[in-house]
Amino acid sequence: MSQMNYNKWKCIVCGGDRKKLLYREKRITKSKITPKEAVCTGEIGSRGRHGKIWKCDTCGFVCQDFTFSENELNNAYKGGTDEIYFEQYKEREHLFEKCLDRIHQHIKPPGKMLDIGCNAGIFLNTARRMGWKTEGIEPSSWAARVARERFELKVRTGIFEKTRYKPGTYDVITSWDVLEHFVDPVMVLDKIHKLLKKDGVLVLSTIDINSWFSLVLGSHWPWLIRVHLWYFTPDTFRRLVENSGFEISWMGPQIRWFSLPYLLTRFTGKNFSWMPTISLPAPTGDIIYLVARKKQSD
Repeated sequence: MSQMNYNKWKCIVCGGDRKKLLYREKRITKSKITPKEAVCTGEIGSRGRHGKIWKCDTCGFVCQDFTFSENELNNAYKGGTDEIYFEQYKEREHLFEKCLDRIHQHIKPPGKMLDIGCNAGIFLNTARRMGWKTEGIEPSSWAARVARERFELKVRTGIFEKTRYKPGTYDVITSWDVLEHFVDPVMVLDKIHKLLKKDGVLVLSTIDINSWFSLVLGSHWPWLIRVHLWYFTPDTFRRLVENSGFEISWMGPQIRWFSLPYLLTRFTGKNFSWMPTISLPAPTGDIIYLVARKKQSD
């Protein structure tokens, strides 16, 4: 299990008990985390603010000191809103179409699919259009409501770890850019394993702290934020998933497209809506995703 007491730290990937400081804490106060900070797709969120970031001496897994309680974090997620999320609708839909093409190389619709942390439902809507029977769960009351009202999707408002599901229900479970947010990702992966059908497929994406973009920017890498509790490399990402009873079928980088005004707005907090909408690839290499299949117990 993940440890909130860092005086008795234990790596969730390899079990090692030795760590070294990678980055010092930055702009951290004793104030509670806010909904704005919890929305990492928001204009500024908590960029430039984080606790101490540590690296396991044994396997290289990276984690952050928790600067809030689990209850505070969940409340912040619940209150999060992102009013300009749909300004990237075409780019997000294009990305998810590509991801679904990849998924369909390993499992094809029809079937039942659950998306964990589904935000406002763009992925689920795209998957449903391609033949999947979709469900989602999302902690943000605002995002879950938008998914239900705009797309008429079956989306629960809630925390995945605290929500009951029937074991062996889903053919595919997806979770995009969410694993690094969970207080206990090991427990989450174990739960996902139980919820998948025999030979079910898991699809995850997360941030890669060993990417060229992260290594070049160092402490200025924009994904060093309070709500990113865990930081993966391709090796530690693979090991964590395999430790939970999955066999990796494919893993690689995820290239995303962004409109230039949207990108500038996100990283400066200023309004660039007056600019022409030009979509550009962002080949930063700092997002990785994998497709894995549930192993059967002997």
